[in-house]
Formats: sequence, structure tokens, C-alpha cells
Amino acid sequence: MPNLKDIAKETGLGLGTVSRALSGAPRVSPATRRKVMEAAQRLGYQSNGLARALRQSQSHSVGLVIPDLENEFYTSGAAILQDVLATQGYRLLLCCSNGDPETDAALLMSLVERRVDGIAHTPCGPDGARSIRRLNPTLPIVEYARRSELDSVDSVTGDERGGSAEIVEHLARLGHRSIAMIAGPPALSTTVARTEGFEEACRRLRLRKRDCPRLSGTYDASWGEEATLRILREHPDVTAIYASSSRMALGVLRTLHRLGVGVPGDMSVAGFLNPLWYEVAGPPLTTYELPLKDMGDMAARLLLQRITETTGDALPEPRTVRFEGRLITRESTARPRTAPLASGVLTP
Repeated sequence: MPNLKDIAKETGLGLGTVSRALSGAPRVSPATRRKVMEAAQRLGYQSNGLARALRQSQSHSVGLVIPDLENEFYTSGAAILQDVLATQGYRLLLCCSNGDPETDAALLMSLVERRVDGIAHTPCGPDGARSIRRLNPTLPIVEYARRSELDSVDSVTGDERGGSAEIVEHLARLGHRSIAMIAGPPALSTTVARTEGFEEACRRLRLRKRDCPRLSGTYDASWGEEATLRILREHPDVTAIYASSSRMALGVLRTLHRLGVGVPGDMSVAGFLNPLWYEVAGPPLTTYELPLKDMGDMAARLLLQRITETTGDALPEPRTVRFEGRLITRESTARPRTAPLASGVLTP
């Protein structure tokens, strides 16, 4: 099998330069790295990444654990993280927990065993990465999009609370006094923040609590469908539904369409985040958009900073970065209906 000396001879470069180029070290020019990689491919060179990581105590790889591969927010964020990390010679190892805390913990442990240099983590419970933090107190960890109860890790999140409040304020300006919120699992930081924003805005605008129901479930379309049916039948005076995730919003629109409830004529609908399909929904959806690119870029750069800085055994002061978003008003929200919904819609 060809080795580093063969590649050095082929390229006319030193062994150290060849080694750094193949390992993904950041201080190698793109032209040199390309020359080395092309020579390695011609010669049929195969590196042993794990052995190299053991020798160098650095793998030039970063783990990312997200809860959902079908959610555009997380997959788009993963692509942004990968692009930023690649410019510095790091590879991204993507894992999906499916929102299960046990799977989440197992994936985190697997990444530690693979000697990743850092982890970007979207926690699916309050414990977050507590289990591996005990084993490796100084491993760089950045929580992305959600927060856990850990106070020793960095975090990059969006202004979930402010976004929810802006949705309510927008609907109230249109004249809505009975607004329902479909929320996610109560244990998640995103649910807590979005719910707090909803409730605070309702209090500030003097909207009665009994007129503004909040239903908590899961961040998926099936819960959006179930919650919409409950709202229509248990809270018939509601004139606007705020679905606090894109998957829920899909379930809401699907159910309203099936029952013949017009949007926004019979029911205004607002979502959260801004996947591309919001723009082409029938009608296009009002929402609160978070700056996904900026959040992913910051998470990657913060993680790289923690990996490269010298701290010894001491943990750096954790940093919390929260990005504001923007309200996007589209045709799915309008003034509230003036007549009750058709009786057939409300029949169980």
C-alpha cells in the first residue's frame, strides 16, 4: 500500500506538509491540499483516520446531533455548519436522535468514542449532554437552536419568546381576540420560550386566557391535525390559530382544507420559522423567521473557537448568543370572521 513518503515523492512536498494536507489541518493552502489529494487518489492511498486521531489527540471532525432529519430547519442548519467547518479542514458527523433522550445520549457517547474535537448539539430534553460532560469536562459543546439545563456549554438560539409575541401582536392588530396556540413538548426550551411569549403578549394586550387556549403536544403534523380538530370543536369562537412549528402548521392547513374551513376567511393561520413551502402554501403563510444562516454560522465558528483556543483543564466562560428574527406577513392572516363557523365543521 502507498504511504506518506510515496505521496511526498510524487508531489515534491515535505512529509509534514503532506500529513497536514491529508489530515485536514487548517494551515494548508487550497492549492497544496488539492495537489496532495490528487496524488493520493492516483496512488490509491487510504488513510487510517482513527489511528491518526489517536496519535494526534485530534480527529479534525465535529459531531452534530439533531432531533429530526425531516425538519428543514435542522437539515438546512446542518448544511451551513458543514460548509463553515469544511473551510477550516473539519468534517461533520451528522447524527439524528429522533427526539428520544436515550438515543440522544447513546449518539453523544458514540461521538466521544470516535474522539471528535467538538459537538454541536440540539438537546431533546433538559439534561442535554450532561452524561458526556461528566466523562469529558472540557470537550467543546455548543447547543444549537435549543437549550438544556447545562450551564457549562455555549448556546446559539433564536428569539423564540419575542417571535411568539410578535405573532400574537400581529393577529391582535387585525382584530383577533380569540387566538389558539398549538405548542410542542413542555420539556423543550423552544416550547417554553414560545409559550411564554404567547402568554405574555396575551396578558399585555388584555386578551382573556379562556379565549386564547394553548394545546401542548409534539412537533409534528399529526399533532397539528389533532390539535386543530380540538380547537374547532372545543373552542368554536377561536378565529386564529398560531402553529408554533412548520410541521404543526402543515397539519393545521391539511385539517382546515379537509373540513372546508377557509384560510383566512374562516380562520387565520400563522406559523413559526420559514421553510420554502410557506411561500407556496394555499395561501402563503404568515410567520416569524429566524436567521438560520447566521445561527448556523455562529454555532460553527463558536465551536471552532473553543476547539482551537488553549484553556488547559479550565472551562471557558460559557457564551449565550440569541438571534432576533423578523415577522413576515402573508395572505394567511386577515381580519377575523364575523359569523360562526358552519355547524358541520363543529360536529364530532
